Amino acid sequence: MAVTRFYLDMRGKAKDGRGSILITIFHNHSTATIPTGIRVLPSEWNGSRITKLSGANALNAQLAKRKSEIDKAIALLALDEDFERMRASDIKAEVTGGKPKRVQGHPIADIIKEYTAHGLKEETVTIYKVTLKKIELFAGPYVRVEDINLKWLAAFEAFLAKTQTKNGRSIYLRALRAICNYSRNIGIVDESPFKHYPIKLEETKKRSVPVELLRTYYYYPTNKYNAYYRDYFFLMFFLIGINIKDLLTAKKSQVIDGRLEYYRAKTGKKYSIKIEPEAQALLDKYVGKNEYLVEALDHCVHYKSFLHELNNALRQIGEEKEVEIPSDDLFEPLKHQKLIEPIIPGITTYYSRHTWATLAYELGIQMDTISQALGHSFGHRTTLIYVKPDQGKVDAANRKVIDFLFEKIPGENG
Repeated sequence: MAVTRFYLDMRGKAKDGRGSILITIFHNHSTATIPTGIRVLPSEWNGSRITKLSGANALNAQLAKRKSEIDKAIALLALDEDFERMRASDIKAEVTGGKPKRVQGHPIADIIKEYTAHGLKEETVTIYKVTLKKIELFAGPYVRVEDINLKWLAAFEAFLAKTQTKNGRSIYLRALRAICNYSRNIGIVDESPFKHYPIKLEETKKRSVPVELLRTYYYYPTNKYNAYYRDYFFLMFFLIGINIKDLLTAKKSQVIDGRLEYYRAKTGKKYSIKIEPEAQALLDKYVGKNEYLVEALDHCVHYKSFLHELNNALRQIGEEKEVEIPSDDLFEPLKHQKLIEPIIPGITTYYSRHTWATLAYELGIQMDTISQALGHSFGHRTTLIYVKPDQGKVDAANRKVIDFLFEKIPGENG
């Protein structure tokens, strides 16, 4: 919302030493001033009222009336859907009867609002909202779809690069690309600038763990708190790296004939995972009180809160070491602090999925089977119309990977 304040302008060299009282409008990181026609000495102005001057009460009433008129005009103007995109100079033009500089073309804020109203997931809508904020931080609130060209994109990416990694800024660029493509599809622009502007990505950091280290991690002694979250990590691993959101929101009714049947929240793809005895033991241990398969959301409001605690706990499993805290006081007794040297630095829930795939590959399992297990596309699309994927191969692969962890002969269940 726009804000108005009085301001004594002492610029220029008035012979009588007086300055002009202005009403300043602040809006959208911009300012504009409206003269009141009243001039006073600095000693006659306390920042908001005229003092020590004959007729001060009448002049203050005149100032208050003018400011009130401007504030009322702004309040009415705020009902206009274009208000949030206006600059202070536009508001000044409106309230003083001048000709405002209206936005011509198609504001990207409007296109994003229209595009995200088409049934997108909450998380996806959030990405577009944050992208719009980044655009406005870079170029202000008046960016139009028609303004976006190759030069603009290069400058925007350079702006993002100040605070974002290459993969981080690609998130915002992909969202903007979708908006540009949508604008092309509905006839606002003839061509998307992204046709000639590739989005570059860095190779994703490997998040797999060697099987020997994973075994150490599984058996390493730790407190009950860490052990609780470690169980969830390995439950994800036993279920072929299931996404934490999909695991926590799975219902008991989705277990059919010993298989967990669900649609992945991120992609909408259907999964069917055989529940091996190791996974079943943990499901029994942490069974949900009501409809949920596991109990995490029985005591946690949102899966993201649980995920935060989970990732923190996973990094607290390791050797506890005592280190000295340096002090500037030579005579102060040395202080010590206990720190954890994690077995797997930087571990997160993603490691369960990446490690499962890596171990499967090391066991010689075919890439098509690994891809099917992870829900990735594989083979040729036309071929897949005629060839039904073999779920049994995925089940056998998961059994081999779990056996590998527990140092059993791959393929044996005993």
